[in-house]
Amino acid sequence: MKITKSVEINLFFIALAINFIWEMLQMPLFSYPENASLAQINLACIQASVGDATMVVIAFWFVAYLRKSRAWFLHPSASSLALFLLPGIIMTIAFEAIATELLHRWTYADSMPILPILGTGLAPLGQWLVLPPAILFILRRQVRLSN
Repeated sequence: MKITKSVEINLFFIALAINFIWEMLQMPLFSYPENASLAQINLACIQASVGDATMVVIAFWFVAYLRKSRAWFLHPSASSLALFLLPGIIMTIAFEAIATELLHRWTYADSMPILPILGTGLAPLGQWLVLPPAILFILRRQVRLSN
């Protein structure tokens, strides 16, 4: 089966759209500075969505490199899926720590469940566990329909 040349571009935009929806839905679990405008908060969600979509593409390339094939997502094994999720989990934990502890871009609201040792919110971590498999499913379907 021929894979389109723009599979990563499609992957990015699928991930961007789905992650933006997630970011907007999880907004009540975050607290922003009191002086932050709605436009600034929305911009933060857009930036986070672009970062999330970029992370998905990086994770895709990671597995493609290890499997020596960009077509790995057409028939993903359990190990390929685990390898796909791993970089995102690591990046999520790191970026959440940077954003909340070092840059103070946001904090977690009291309603956010937090991992005790790492201090990472469960919603951002769950985002990486739930959305990427769904994104791969949509991408796989799109590629199969176009071929």
